[in-house]
Amino acid sequence: MNARHHGPLLAVLLPLLPPPPATAQPPDPTRDAYLDETARHLVAGARSAQGATRQAVRTHTALVRERLAFDAPTGRHDRPWMRGERLLRARWSGSGPGSFDLLEEHFRHPGVGPSTPRYFQGLRAGHLPVDPFADPFTLGLAPFLGAGAAAIAVRSPLGADAGRYYQFRSGDTTTLALEDGRTIRAIPVTAIPRYRSIRFAAAIMWIDPESFGLVRAAYRPAKRIDHEVTGVLREAGGWWLGLNVTAGDTVPSAPAARQPGWFGQLINETFTAVLLGIETDISSVIVDFAPVRPGRWLPRHVQWTGYTGIESVTSTGSVVPTLPFVIDWTLEPATRGAAEASGAEGPVDSGESGTGPPSAHRPWDPARARAGALHLGDTLAGIGTGAAAARGDAGEAASPWYLYPPVWTLNLVRYNPVEGVSIGAQARRDFGWVRSVLTVRAATREWREIPDLDLTLQRDRPGSRMQFSVYRALRTGALGAGGIDGFPLPLILESDSLDFHRSTGAALRFLPGSGERLGFSLGLFAERDREIEDGDERIRVGTELAWKPWWGGLGREAIGAGGTVSVRVAAGDRGHVRTMVEGALLLPLSAGISLGLQGGVADVSGDPLPQDLWDLGATGAWLRGHSEAIPTSRAWMARADLQFPARYARVSLFADRASAEGGEYLAAGAGLVLLDGLLRLDVAQGLTEERDGGPDAVLRFHVLADNLF
Repeated sequence: MNARHHGPLLAVLLPLLPPPPATAQPPDPTRDAYLDETARHLVAGARSAQGATRQAVRTHTALVRERLAFDAPTGRHDRPWMRGERLLRARWSGSGPGSFDLLEEHFRHPGVGPSTPRYFQGLRAGHLPVDPFADPFTLGLAPFLGAGAAAIAVRSPLGADAGRYYQFRSGDTTTLALEDGRTIRAIPVTAIPRYRSIRFAAAIMWIDPESFGLVRAAYRPAKRIDHEVTGVLREAGGWWLGLNVTAGDTVPSAPAARQPGWFGQLINETFTAVLLGIETDISSVIVDFAPVRPGRWLPRHVQWTGYTGIESVTSTGSVVPTLPFVIDWTLEPATRGAAEASGAEGPVDSGESGTGPPSAHRPWDPARARAGALHLGDTLAGIGTGAAAARGDAGEAASPWYLYPPVWTLNLVRYNPVEGVSIGAQARRDFGWVRSVLTVRAATREWREIPDLDLTLQRDRPGSRMQFSVYRALRTGALGAGGIDGFPLPLILESDSLDFHRSTGAALRFLPGSGERLGFSLGLFAERDREIEDGDERIRVGTELAWKPWWGGLGREAIGAGGTVSVRVAAGDRGHVRTMVEGALLLPLSAGISLGLQGGVADVSGDPLPQDLWDLGATGAWLRGHSEAIPTSRAWMARADLQFPARYARVSLFADRASAEGGEYLAAGAGLVLLDGLLRLDVAQGLTEERDGGPDAVLRFHVLADNLF
């Protein structure tokens, strides 16, 4: 039957038939990217302006001053640990690799010596993070991944597909001051990452509404760098202690030429497995731009601030200090090109490779730079991530969960006379700038007991931390140790302390930010303590306060002074007040020799139990060279320490004097001071006359960490 004979019938029946089912369309992940039309207009204009600048400015020549500063991870006083600076004449091309001439270089590292570190090795384009033609949002990870890998890894807020990864919101017009003294009105646009990943950035872009030039960009990765860190012990057939960072499917930060073979990979994977929870947080990357010709902006100044260290989220142990850093890049155009000066159209050179002298050296204070970026870093931390309905593609979101199995990290294994060998496991849940950590410990000598546990919630900000914890934990009253986890090594012998007790309770602590020195802390607690030896219990509430000031010069070339003040007030059963005050003076002498003087008093008043007393000599913090700890309600101390420079360390000659329980205790010895005082290896001989009930004067080896000198 011919279909054309049924035309009139189909015309009648088709309107009566149900419509065909609609084909399901996948949701558009960019439909909610722009929260206002101003943001859409400015972001599109800035993206176009960046492309136009690359076409209009053929090459760029500048004097580049790179400076970096790492401060030692310490809770006792300020230590400028690593300082580096170099000056280059650089020439970049928008269509090919750049060329670089090193003009001068300076570097200081007390633990390694005055050598060129890996950070400064090589002047190839891939090793120079600040490429003025690169997307500015790739600069944040460039020092860790390398410029090429960062360009692949980072999802830029100015990328063509940025709507898949970000939401954008505009703000009120503001006035910014340029480095040449001029001011410009710009509109800030906030880029809100849809998910947490180091490939995304929480960012604020200040855009000139007339030229659409990016005047300033401030951002931070949308999460800390932690799971992405891998350890390196073997590289290119040799031994080297370091870290690599990976992001998604990008290549590791070590170049392919340095990748190890199968044996090196096995060593590195094993080393990574036992790392102590290494983390790095880039608090802020601030990129300031300057016009190289009308309407064409290129980076003029870039500053990174952040910290690296061991993840420390616990209320029952000591807070582990971090290593804050500042990296600063300044690009000053060399001589101006004639074409640029005339404002001619078409591709031009923004500067000539002039032969004039480098720009005058300007003093740089990394502490001031870090403080200046603190407020902006806090603002960036508050950006967070998009709402659940706006998250779009979750393929690159980082997993919020992480598990440290038993014996998988060194900080979960320890030994002491009560527990024997204690083995722990840890689970972490990351909610963004709040994270929770659950630590469970089982002991070989207490295998029938309920395991110890610590559940802590920590709220992170660049300038502050707040921790709330519930716990069941083993503690000791050793002077200066700050709890059982405060010992320099996870090993406590029978002679170190007899005043062990188990605490069950809850605590709230207020601490400086992770990238700040532990100068002040405040804690509130409510707990039940049980003495291990006789089972006595008490229930108390109280507060703990610690202040560790430091004044004067930094390092051993200038006079410095500081100390520690700590107060613990407990009310309830056997209430007491536990205080310690110590002061220190560091005096530079001739030829690099320094003299350190220290003195202090520790006291416990009220109705304390044995575990509330101070344990003098348990860690060597106040007294070295004796066989046992001395429980005491009051102790006085004085110490002198004379240090001489060695190749990569310092040699110390010291003397200790302490008064406790009606007796005088003396010791003298020698030691090796490493990493500018972060670690000491001391051999001390007690000089105290024998007495009944007192510890023996012996020759003893001490490992001390976080020292005043």
